[in-house]
Amino acid sequence: MTACWIAIALKATLWAALLSAVALVVPAQHPQVRRGFALLGMWGLWVLPWLPLPWPGVSAAAITVAGESSSEPGLLWPVLTMVWGGGSLTLLLRVMNDAAGIGRLVRQAQKSALSADGVAEVRFTADVEGPCMTGWLRPCVLLPLSAAFWPESTLRAALRHECQHARQMDGLHRFCAALVRACFWWNPAMHALCGIYEAESEVCCDEAAATACSRREYGEMLLAHATQMPMPAFASSFARSSGLRARIQRLFATRRDSRWLLSARWLAASMLIISAAVLMASIQVMPPVFAQEISLKEEAQLRLKADPFPGAP
Repeated sequence: MTACWIAIALKATLWAALLSAVALVVPAQHPQVRRGFALLGMWGLWVLPWLPLPWPGVSAAAITVAGESSSEPGLLWPVLTMVWGGGSLTLLLRVMNDAAGIGRLVRQAQKSALSADGVAEVRFTADVEGPCMTGWLRPCVLLPLSAAFWPESTLRAALRHECQHARQMDGLHRFCAALVRACFWWNPAMHALCGIYEAESEVCCDEAAATACSRREYGEMLLAHATQMPMPAFASSFARSSGLRARIQRLFATRRDSRWLLSARWLAASMLIISAAVLMASIQVMPPVFAQEISLKEEAQLRLKADPFPGAP
């Protein structure tokens, strides 16, 4: 089954790389669209790369994975497959432990009477340095104890930012990103795809929160509450230092692409989506038994069609 896992890795890598390219090609003034393509790439990884998609008019066996060659068994690919599986299992156990830890953190946090537009519960805890949101079935906004003394405008902007995360169900999507990173820990295309989703999600929430005040005031709030303290697992941070510069630049970006450049970007994005669909349809992941059965059927058909008397008058 080593060849089958190699084909799955190839198919998943192509899918993640193409969807990452699509998200980056989309104009920067459309963060929701960029985020949508990144989510399509993340969630599609659990379905498309594993299944053959024999579409009409597309070669359904461009790359078919058959059984390993018995004449040259080799050890490289089986060993790499075992390393992949062992690393993924270790990281998945860590993800489960982090999920249990964030559950304990939420339960131990102090309940608050602050309103979060009815989309999330607000709690105070000393274990976070800045506002963050976690959870998807019961979203919870965690605030540091010092937030009780913040100006009303700062608190309102922070809550609006985190509530937007709750509306976007970022708790669930971040959990999916953690699973993708764990299962494909060795693959830079997967990390890039998840990074694009997280960056565009923050930009979307910044756009929503900036409506509570001027963009200058909101940018100053982000700088004032920037923190390098690690956030809880699967939590979205209000002002994490890493990536904050890019967020503020996007917040104040006034440059707009020309009409022809916008058209070229959307055309390129469309072509990349079509390319991803064709590749997913043409590359099949096939267990060795199925591949052997198909090869036997093809051989039988060739024998039946063959001329038993070649060269006869």
